[in-house]
Amino acid sequence: MMRWTLATMLLSGLLLWAGYQSETVPLTTLQWRDLNGKSWQWQALESKKAVVFVTLSSRCPAVPRYAPRLNALYKTFQARGVAFFGIYPEADETDESVREHAQRMGFQFPVVREGAGALAKALGATHVPQAFVLNGQGQTLYSGAIDSVTKREVGQNAYLRDALNAVVNGKRVAMARTPVVGCFLTLKDEAVAAESAPVTFAEHIAPILYTKCTPCHRPGDIGPFPLETYNDAKRWAKEIQYYTGRRLMPPWKAVPGYGEFKNATALSEEEIRLIARWVDSGAPAGDLSKAPRPPKFEKGWFLGEPDLIVEAPEYELDGTGGDEYRYFVIPVELPENKVIVAIDIQPGNREVVHHANMFVDVSGQARRQDEADPKPGYANFGGTGFIPLMMLGGWVPGQRPIKLDEPFAVVLPRKFDLVMQVHYFKRGKREKDRTRVGLYLADYKPEHKPVQLLVLGNRNIRIPAGESNYRIRAQWKTPSDRPIYAVAILAHMHLIARGCEVKARTPDGRVIPLLRIEDYDFNWQQTYYYKEPVELPPGTVIEAEGWYDNSSRNPNNPSNPPREVRYGEGTYDEMFYIFIGVHDPKAKSSYLIPASL
Repeated sequence: MMRWTLATMLLSGLLLWAGYQSETVPLTTLQWRDLNGKSWQWQALESKKAVVFVTLSSRCPAVPRYAPRLNALYKTFQARGVAFFGIYPEADETDESVREHAQRMGFQFPVVREGAGALAKALGATHVPQAFVLNGQGQTLYSGAIDSVTKREVGQNAYLRDALNAVVNGKRVAMARTPVVGCFLTLKDEAVAAESAPVTFAEHIAPILYTKCTPCHRPGDIGPFPLETYNDAKRWAKEIQYYTGRRLMPPWKAVPGYGEFKNATALSEEEIRLIARWVDSGAPAGDLSKAPRPPKFEKGWFLGEPDLIVEAPEYELDGTGGDEYRYFVIPVELPENKVIVAIDIQPGNREVVHHANMFVDVSGQARRQDEADPKPGYANFGGTGFIPLMMLGGWVPGQRPIKLDEPFAVVLPRKFDLVMQVHYFKRGKREKDRTRVGLYLADYKPEHKPVQLLVLGNRNIRIPAGESNYRIRAQWKTPSDRPIYAVAILAHMHLIARGCEVKARTPDGRVIPLLRIEDYDFNWQQTYYYKEPVELPPGTVIEAEGWYDNSSRNPNNPSNPPREVRYGEGTYDEMFYIFIGVHDPKAKSSYLIPASL
């Protein structure tokens, strides 16, 4: 269901309005204790220029994103007369879970569990993480988000920093309340309905979750939390209702009517209504003995243990932020008479891996560059540094393993160099990564149909600052003497992209819709597999169009104010690529069709 990649997470569009309602119990009458055993009460804070409370949770996948920025804010403002507290208000937290999480996050400010629930109620907290700035009299001057970072990139606005700067300088806070990014807060005394509610987990909800959600929401996979048990579902019930109700989860970006895909995960209207009724009635369990068993998955690999695992050497990134491209070269020798039918790419550290592409090199050129570089792999920004025979696929946020249904397969030479192109987006601290690839093999058969990868795109990108509807197009004509068949498609753009459309125009004037996305999200890119191979007659023109919003109204725009954006490999540059897996009946092997490279 969910990818928070940053959010992690996902965080894929977690823009939630936080209501602020003060409780009848005044915050100034409360007491609380931090994990070091120190007791606090408001009288000790009255002389401070400001007091900051930030709600935290050991389970919310949004929190780790903010840890470095919260520490930086604390370091800056505690010297300017600001007190800072992190509070863990959820009832199922323990001293041990809080202590372990705070140490792992490296929080430098005091953190509180004992008394945190009362503080959260008095503040009117609704989400995690949520920030509150109060004056010495206990009046709330700011409530809302830490900043406008909704994904793993930079944000346009530093709300908490700006509020603190205003307060310590004796000025009015310009934005007293802002949207919150994160998880719903669940406090101990929230009312729940009776178990007799008609919609239950066992009968109605488990079948939906186990089919559409659990494949991603399980330990070791892309979802930021598990959805394998009733307790899992109840813990995240509010999130499930919110995201399914807005059709954000399970992520499915393809617009109906533009291609028929066999891997569709969108929920039906009835399923969405059932989930809403279940949550509104208190998320009752029902008779759990009658619930279906959770699906079983192989540990580590989505498709089970691969036939061949190719692993890059461990690579350590330095502490400076920004983009880094690294190419790792690993010799591969396939068993006799084998083809590749599936590929599972697993980044070692998804927090810093922007994307990872797998290329096939038979020239030896990549290997020579690797040998000349003293570090693992070699650096190259602006191209691969060699001419690939084939691109085996890639990993981007949201991507699942690439799997072809026989008779389609990747047919390659037995010996080649697998070149892993890993694009890192460093986050200002030292990190390590070790990306690996699992190859799933099958015995070669004469009836196997080799798949080629068509790369359709346009590098002539120059998006003016403020332009809200920039359009770019690309096209490619199929061979004139034979049809080809499309089996899968993926769109790749960057942060300010809003959508794209791909269609095929046949010589007799027919239009074949291949893909349309109207709410493109960089943090959820996936391959769409056609139910049946799409025949593209001889001389068919494949037309692609993408559109971008480089205005300040685009919440995903990393630049404030907007700047001109051009084509480039950097995170804040833009791209327009459509990857189409095709089969050419004339081809005997797999190779790259560089229509725009």
